[in-house]
Amino acid sequence: MIYDALIVGAGLGGLFSAAKIARAGRSVLVLEKNPHVGGTSYIFRRGGYYFPMGPLSFSHPERVKSFFGEVGIETELDFKRNHFQLLTPFLDIIYSRPLAILQAELRDAFPDEALGLSSFLTDLGGLIRNLEDIDRRHPDFLSRTKPASEDLPWGGKTSDLKERIEKWAALSSADYLGRLIGDPRLRNFLGSQGTTPPKMSMLNLAFMWRVMSDKGIWFPANGIHGLCRMLAAAVSFAGGEIRISVPVEEIIVSHGRATGVRTVAGDVFEARRVISNADYKKTFLEMIDPAHVPPGHLEAVRGVPYSGSEICVYLGIDPARVDFSRMKAEHLFYRRDERPAAGSSVDDFDNREIEICRWSDIAADAVPAGRASLVLRADCPYAEMAAWRTGEKMRKDGYRENKNGLARKLIRTVENILPGLSSSIEVMDVATPLTYRDWGQRTEGSLAGWTWAADPAARLPGTLLVETPVENLFMAGIYAAKELFLGGVPTALYTGSRAADLILETSS
Repeated sequence: MIYDALIVGAGLGGLFSAAKIARAGRSVLVLEKNPHVGGTSYIFRRGGYYFPMGPLSFSHPERVKSFFGEVGIETELDFKRNHFQLLTPFLDIIYSRPLAILQAELRDAFPDEALGLSSFLTDLGGLIRNLEDIDRRHPDFLSRTKPASEDLPWGGKTSDLKERIEKWAALSSADYLGRLIGDPRLRNFLGSQGTTPPKMSMLNLAFMWRVMSDKGIWFPANGIHGLCRMLAAAVSFAGGEIRISVPVEEIIVSHGRATGVRTVAGDVFEARRVISNADYKKTFLEMIDPAHVPPGHLEAVRGVPYSGSEICVYLGIDPARVDFSRMKAEHLFYRRDERPAAGSSVDDFDNREIEICRWSDIAADAVPAGRASLVLRADCPYAEMAAWRTGEKMRKDGYRENKNGLARKLIRTVENILPGLSSSIEVMDVATPLTYRDWGQRTEGSLAGWTWAADPAARLPGTLLVETPVENLFMAGIYAAKELFLGGVPTALYTGSRAADLILETSS
């Protein structure tokens, strides 16, 4: 059988592509390496606790509802908004609030920076309003290479607006904030919503503040894994096929066109179109014969880095033993020390930003009665753990002791603001960059798509990377967008939708 579309990977983007194509009456096969759909948008169990493998929440729930409606999912989706707190020696603030409220609080905390703060927020507000108009009237605006010169409601042409947007995309937030804000602590907060130095473009920063201050970050009542199950059911209902525990080794290219895949077991499946929901680097650097890809494209893919990785500690606890009085939101970003981070070791958690998520406040049914759960996350470069890896899901002796030792050090730092935590722990599991590589199928354990740094990202063409230089090969998922302009989950769905549209348009 030759399928109309074959999809590598059953992540959110791949599942949505499959559902949309199958609903249009085309034959679809999805091959997934893991024994479950969803990729890292899923859960795992330890004892009586369920923990998230990947995203904890996401933005633009109205977009997610709209996407689901496109593939016939009429079930009402309920969402709960999450809130975010930053706690450092110099600032304790809930920043998931309107910019006007933040401006007043930040002006009180940094009175000498009032003028620069006002200038930044004025420019940021204008850029966010442009993004709002683009979002309402031209949802694919940023993916257009040559937009039509349509009249805009506020005056001017779309081509003029695209030029302005592209200037913001090319402007480093570090350079911009460096000209306005003298205090590095405020500069870091405005440029990263935390304590790390700014590195993204001003456009990406506007995306991030728009989501945090206005749109909000949300969690679906049935969990993100529940969304994946709904999409998988939509694929099957429309006549599509999903096979789990079937890893793909190669995307077959013949005469310049993708024609199917070969699995690790040696089975060949033919298709008129192929969508890869694997990450972009894995797709082009590991799954395709380089002879079939333009050298310049391979060079760009190799040269532009991904976002980094982390150590993640999952804890099932007795909440009666912990003092939570300093944690005022579901997500707390904490930094104990104000020293410059340069040169600090991987286990120096006192001098690192730590995310603390009280997961059971978000997913109450994920814990036994009377218990709670936490997810602790901190940056951890892949290179720091790479030497422990001897093969896929294979480690040197001592790896478990090493990662558990890092976890205990992380917990001790967190205990400075959550007294009693160590004595409350009933279940603990630890993920490292190697976990994200081998179980999450992410190159070097990457977590959040391509780098957010402005300069290297500029080497990739456009905003969307759904279309590829290989004919009949498309990408879906967060790595199919250079910038997560809708946040992770809705961007994955958007690129999956765009890939499906291109296939349906070219095969009609």
